This record gives sequence, C-alpha cells and structure tokens, in this order.
Amino acid sequence: MLHELPTEIALYIASYLTLQSLRNVSLVSRKWHSIITDNAQAVYRNAAILHRFILYADLQADSSGQTSDTKQIDWSQFCQRRSQIERGWRGKAPFIARELNSTGKFVHRIKVDQKEKIVMTTRHTGGLSVTDYNTDRVLWATAHVVDYAHCEYDHGYIIFNSQDDSKEVWRYARDFQDSQIPEDFKPDDSMVEASREAAQRHASPTNRGHFRPWALLHMPESTRAFRFSYPTLLSAGANNAYLWDVPTSRLVETISNIQAPNQDGILGSICYVEVNDQYAFFCGSNQLRIFARGGGALVYHLCMKDLQRITWDVLPDNSDEPCPSSFFQPQRLHEAYHVCSTSRSNFVAAHVSSSGKDIAVLTASGIFIWIPGFERLFHREATLDGIATLLNFNASRDNVRDISIYLALGESNEKAAIGTRKGLFIVSLDPEISKLTAEAPPRPGLSVCRVAKYDNSRYLSSITCLQMTDTEIFFNWYPSSEQSRPTQHTQRMMVIPPPPQHGHLQVPIHIVPSPQPQPQHANQVQAPVQPVPVFGMEGQNDYPPGLDPIESSDDDEMGEDAAPDPPSPTNAEEAGPPPLAETHEEGDEDEGDEVDGGNFVENADDFEMDSEVEDDMDDEFQVGGDGKHLSC
Repeated sequence: MLHELPTEIALYIASYLTLQSLRNVSLVSRKWHSIITDNAQAVYRNAAILHRFILYADLQADSSGQTSDTKQIDWSQFCQRRSQIERGWRGKAPFIARELNSTGKFVHRIKVDQKEKIVMTTRHTGGLSVTDYNTDRVLWATAHVVDYAHCEYDHGYIIFNSQDDSKEVWRYARDFQDSQIPEDFKPDDSMVEASREAAQRHASPTNRGHFRPWALLHMPESTRAFRFSYPTLLSAGANNAYLWDVPTSRLVETISNIQAPNQDGILGSICYVEVNDQYAFFCGSNQLRIFARGGGALVYHLCMKDLQRITWDVLPDNSDEPCPSSFFQPQRLHEAYHVCSTSRSNFVAAHVSSSGKDIAVLTASGIFIWIPGFERLFHREATLDGIATLLNFNASRDNVRDISIYLALGESNEKAAIGTRKGLFIVSLDPEISKLTAEAPPRPGLSVCRVAKYDNSRYLSSITCLQMTDTEIFFNWYPSSEQSRPTQHTQRMMVIPPPPQHGHLQVPIHIVPSPQPQPQHANQVQAPVQPVPVFGMEGQNDYPPGLDPIESSDDDEMGEDAAPDPPSPTNAEEAGPPPLAETHEEGDEDEGDEVDGGNFVENADDFEMDSEVEDDMDDEFQVGGDGKHLSC
C-alpha cells in the first residue's frame, strides 16, 4: 500500500532505497514504476547521495551559487556511470591502457587537475610541463624548474623547490591579475623572465594550462619535506615545521620541537608530511606523529610496535570464477597473525581523507593501515586495534626488505592506490558503500585489486610517482622502446582516457605510471640521471636515484617527497611490460547502459543480477601509466 501514500512521502521513503532496490520495486509495481519514472531526477539525486557518489555538502554549495557543476546533471545517467566506475575499480569491468608521450622522458613527479583535464610533470633533468591528458598535447612548459624537483598542486597553485631553500609558488594564469600578487615574498626576476618566455613559446588565446609566478617563499631554515593542501603549505625542517598560507604568502604558524622525545623515543628522520586545516602529520623513521594546529600540541603518536599482529594478507584470488577485467584482478584477503619482525621499518607516507576524518598510512615493509575516524584515538573513544584495518602486501615473507614505493589517496571516493615492488594495488576503503549493495565483501569490508599487467618487479622499483583522482590513476613507467637498453630508463607517463561525462561532472579514470617515489623536500642534491624508473607517493620528498631519503637531509617522504629511493633494480623474474601502444582489453563490446523508464540497472559489483543484465552494464573503465592509459 506504500504506493498510495502522497508523492512527497513516497519520495522520502525512496531516498533510503539503494539503486538495486529502486530497480526491483519498479519491476514489481507499476505504480512505483510510475512514481520513480515521473520523479527520476529527485529519486536518483537522492540515490547519488545515499551511495556517496556525490557529497551532500557539494549540492548545498551548488544551491547557494558557489559552484555550477551539478546544475544540468541527468541523475539517473550519473548514478549509472558512477556505478560502472565502482565496478571498474573492483575489477568487474574492462580497461584501456594509454601512454602519454608528450610528457617526455625521465618523468619524476606528477600532478593532475581533473577539472581542467591537465597533468603537470617535472623531470629528473629539470623543467615543468603541462599536458592535456585527453589529446596528449603540451599546453605550456618551462625549463626554469630544477632537476628532481618535487612539486605540489591544489586549487590552481603549483609549488616546487628552488635552487636554494625557497619554495616557488606559481598560479594558474587565468585565475589572477598581477595587481593581486601579495606584497610579501614576491617572485624574483628569474621567475618573471621564465614566465614571459614560456608564455611567448606557448602562445594561446585561452592560456589554458599556463602558469605565472605568485610568490617565492623563503624558508626560515633548511627544510626536508613539504606538502600543500589548499590553502596551507607545510614545510618541515629537522626539528621545526612551518605552515604558510599560500594565497596571502604569510607564515601563519610554526610547530616547534617535533622531534621531542617521548616514552617511545623521537620522531626520527622525516619521510613524509601531510596537513589539513586541523592537524599536521609527520611520518618518521621511528614514529608517526600528529600535531594539532593552532598551538602545535602532540595529540597522537604511533610506533611500529603498536601495530596489531593480526593483519589481512593480500593474496592472489585462486578461484575459478572468471574475471571481467584482465587489468584489475581482485585479490583475496586472508586473516593472519604475524610475529613482529626484528627488521626495522618506518612510516613512509600518510594521507588524510578529503573529509578529514580518516587517515591512510603505509610502512616501508608493506603494511597499509586504514584508520577511519582517527580522532577517536585522541579522546580514548576507541583503540587502534578496534578501529584500524591492516593490509599486508608482503605476505609471503620470503623477502623482509622494504617493498613500499608509493601511496596515493583518491580525491573523494575512498580509494587508495599502493605501489610496492610486488605490484600496483587499488584498495576500496569504505565498507559503508559495500553495505548498500548485494555483494558486500566479507570481513574486513575492504576490497583489493591488483593492476595485473604492470607487475614487473624491475620496472615497479623504478616508479617515482603515483597519483590518483576520483576516476583515474597516473604513474610513470618504463617504456617499451627502451627495454633493449636497460641503462636508459625513460620513465614516461601512463594515463587512462576519460570515460563519457554526464552533467558536467567529470568521471574519467586515468592511470599513469611513474618512477619510484622519493621524499618531499625543499632542496635536491643534484645527481646524474640513473637507469632506474621512478615511483613515489603524494606528499613525499624527491630524492635523486641512489640517495637514501632517510639519511639525506634534503629528502622527506616516501611518496612524492618522503619515500626513500628504491634499491637498484634486480633481475626481473617476469616478462617485460606490455607494449605502450594503446591497448584494449578483450571482452564484450559496450552494449549501452540500461536506464528504462527510471529503472536503474545496477552493475554486478553492487548488486546481484542475471548475466544478461550484467552484460548490459559493461562499460569502459580507464587506467593509464607512463605514456599508457587504461579506460573502462
């Protein structure tokens, strides 16, 4: 009798129904079918919020006129496409790999602006380039940037280390006038001249992808790692950390004595830093420390000995069930108990979620730690063992050396990309999303997929950067053209072409391979290019090959700036990487997404469906790398 309720009440009830339930109720009741069809925009808008395909806060901002991204969305199509993407991340849809050649060789660091569809790269040999990742065309470039520069990007500001201990801040050219540049720490003459030359060389009526100098921030002392999360730049020295407000070029806070000993010792050599509007995070060789902003109080610290011994070993899935994707292979999680190793490990990267509530941490030995609601630890509302999930990416224990290369966190979709010497992995982190589907994974509620065609140990060790957006992965990879010349690793960039967009909301998925991660740091020791591809994590320090990020005072995090350099490549036990030419997975052709009269046909990853319906849901899913691109 629910269909006899007033429409407003029926729609309110429908806002608590999953996409699969909406489909089912529409199939069994003509009146509910009519209600859903007649009110499709409202129904699927609510479904998008329920499934966390879009944040309610974003819709509120849109209604207040702060943004226009959601004004013309076909919500049923949007929900359908987002579900396709979720299926792709979980290995239930095919992919395409594509290589970006215009980024050039020896790619070191990668930053992505999904709204502008551009990718920014620095190289081992110096220079910064901005590329349209759809057309693989350079939009703007300058040779002004130093060798092995680490860079950070957010909200149109790109920041990289200069020759001295300064940080250069450049801003998207279309976003400001020269009269708006703050008086303090103005750009120097070399920055202005480099900007003028780049603008002339890449003249454009729209200035898309162009940057101009904004500030030259002089650090109070030599700093190792730095991380930018708009509007704050965190730059850490050996014992002090400095927080800058980038739009105003002001030093707004100093956190002193970050190495102060406690009952478990000192922080240790800094490998990585992270920051948001409430906390500053420091990954050290001995501890992970979290300091509160607005006073610098140490609110939490974590040691390796504090990690629970029960972890979830990430193992290949040996089931006979066929996998729709040959690129993303679902992995099996096996609960296991491991005796604490006597070998010393360290925290190499940490990323806080876009909500500010959860944190992801990676250790050098291959332990990934996901702590939802980490603030509960500060107030003793929960214990680490009670809320943290530990994934072990070195379950074989046949090699106890450090294997971690890079950690990246999705922008808003609760996904993590993890690079190790044993493979590239995608982790879907939010069990709540899984609970909305008919295929909720078993404990611990997380799912892991391996990027199967990029599993050569030698080339993995050479990755220097890995970036993840809502729908894409970017990393640099050893190109096939250089496979016969093992001393000439080129480290081009891999990318995934974007899938179709709906309602002006971007839903592409890209993967770009990169060289090995290096710690975040202000000044780089100049070194000749080594024949080792680079791979790194976001927020890590950049180290030239051969430098130890823990020992070097200029390097910080293992990710983009804080991770130590990987050891020299070993003899590969596997065949080389696939060709860098565009590669499509074999599989069913896209038959179109079914949205019939407001009835949403959900993908198999989220709901149980018969094989015919599931075939209709197959769509492209993209992944890319060092000049390569995967798409679904």
